Amino acid sequence: MILLWKIKDFWDCIWYYIRGKIRIRVFYYGDGTYSAFASNGLISVWNCYGSTPEAAKEMALYRLKEAINKKT
Repeated sequence: MILLWKIKDFWDCIWYYIRGKIRIRVFYYGDGTYSAFASNGLISVWNCYGSTPEAAKEMALYRLKEAINKKT
């Protein structure tokens, strides 16, 4: 059963990257701290912290945008 979940997760990643979308994951660390990870398939950013899931997501998107601008 775990293997099927990993295959589905892998396929979702490939599908997102092929379509040119941004994949964002938010993790809860406890004590009201959230961390986010964002990737567009070529560039990834992580350790984007916030006090809410939305704040962590916004930070990840901002850092991804800055990384893309810096690369070009």
